[in-house]
Amino acid sequence: MIFTLLSTYFRSFFVQTLWNFERLQNVGFAFGVAPLLKRPNDSRTAYQEALRRHMAFFNTHPYFAPIVMGVVYSKEAARQKQFKGEDPTLTVLKDSMGGAFGAIGDHVIWGTWRPFCAIMALSVGMLVAYPLAGNGQQKTLFDSASARICAQWWVGGFLGIFNSVHLWLRWRGLQKAVHDGPLVVRWVQSLHLQAWAAQIRRIGLLLLVIMVMVYFARWTSSEMLLWMIAVLLGTVIMKRWGAPSFVLFYLVCGVSVAMTLLGIHWP
Repeated sequence: MIFTLLSTYFRSFFVQTLWNFERLQNVGFAFGVAPLLKRPNDSRTAYQEALRRHMAFFNTHPYFAPIVMGVVYSKEAARQKQFKGEDPTLTVLKDSMGGAFGAIGDHVIWGTWRPFCAIMALSVGMLVAYPLAGNGQQKTLFDSASARICAQWWVGGFLGIFNSVHLWLRWRGLQKAVHDGPLVVRWVQSLHLQAWAAQIRRIGLLLLVIMVMVYFARWTSSEMLLWMIAVLLGTVIMKRWGAPSFVLFYLVCGVSVAMTLLGIHWP
């Protein structure tokens, strides 16, 4: 069984493969759950019928997809033991769990955990790249070597912190779903994701405030202050025009990288 779980686990990373506007993640879901469907369906015909049933519409947060795959396996195995007919509740259950986990994942993972990891990794990168000088001298913010070190710690730290949680969530969720079936929702509830998300947002806001205070304390100047006010006003204007948040994020990152590469320094 462990090899089947590992196969499903690695296949779950491709759940958004061949994403389409009619049935969204149905192809990726069927590809991921295929190893599990082979176990309760002994004959090739039964396996193909089960796989065809799960080519219907499906959509959820990709990190929670393995949980739904495990529940599908549990229901398919129970169906084979009890009766050979089609279980009409399975489709309803899969769609309900997909919608619920999609909402939780968007709020907790995309809206809370991902930006928090970016802020925390950037904080560590700045502390490593711009240590307090013992002789009173301080590196400039756009020092090329320091900026490169900060970027390396930022990217490496973000990927390490973010993926450590999401990889565990995929694997542990799949294990619990295969074992517990639909009752895996109790395990998800025991994680208290909404409460953790609220606490993480507060900690992230605190880290952001500390970063701004350190930023002004170590590199403040009238020209820099005017530039930051201009960026803030530009962001407000773009938001009024309906520009998505990710566009603003990547725009600021691109301008920062371009200024670093061009060697633009503040007086």
